[in-house]
Amino acid sequence: MQWTDEDRTRLLAFRKDIDNDNIRVKEKIKKVLLDNKYIIHALHNEELEENEAEPDEYFNVNILPYYIIKPTQHKVQNFVCYTVGYEPTSRYDTSTTTKKLTIQFVVLCEWSDIVDEETSLARHDLLAALIQDTFNFTNIFRERIVLVSDLESVVDNDYACRTLTFRQSTDNNLVKTEGNLASIINKKMNPGGYR
Repeated sequence: MQWTDEDRTRLLAFRKDIDNDNIRVKEKIKKVLLDNKYIIHALHNEELEENEAEPDEYFNVNILPYYIIKPTQHKVQNFVCYTVGYEPTSRYDTSTTTKKLTIQFVVLCEWSDIVDEETSLARHDLLAALIQDTFNFTNIFRERIVLVSDLESVVDNDYACRTLTFRQSTDNNLVKTEGNLASIINKKMNPGGYR
C-alpha cells in the first residue's frame, strides 16, 4: 500500500474539519490551557522558562492530551493531563440528540517541586484551582460545563495528584463535514457505505 499526498491531506484535515468530538474538545482544551499564562507559570518548567519558551512549547512536555507520563523523569516536571469521554447513549432510544461529555484533568506535581514559592500553596492545588477557575461554569464547549468531582491522591510515591472531573450535556454527533460543508445527518444511513 503506497502512502500518497492525498492520504496525508485527508489525515491532516482532522485538525481543522473536526466532526470527531474527542479531537474537537481536546483541541479547545489545548488552546485554553496554552493561552493561560497563570497555568504556564504554575507548571514551573525551569528549562522552558530559562529559554523564554513560547506557551505552545509546553504542549506534549507539561500539558498532555492523555494520561501517560514517562516512568522515569530525569528532571523535575509537573503535568496537566486531560482526557475526554462520553457516556454511552441508550441503545434503545435512537431518537436521542444529546450525550454526556466528561472531561478529566489529572494534575501531577513532583514532590521535590510541590510548593509554589510565590503563593506558598501546594502546586497541584494551585494548578487545579486555576483549571477550575478557567473551565467551571463556562460555555467553552457551547454548553455550560460543571465541576462534579475534585479528588486528591498520590501517584507512584513521587507525585501529588489532583483529579478534576467536569461534565456537560452536549449534541450527539449531529453534524457531518465533507469538504467545507457541514450538514445535519443524525441517524441517516450512508448509501455509499464506508469510505
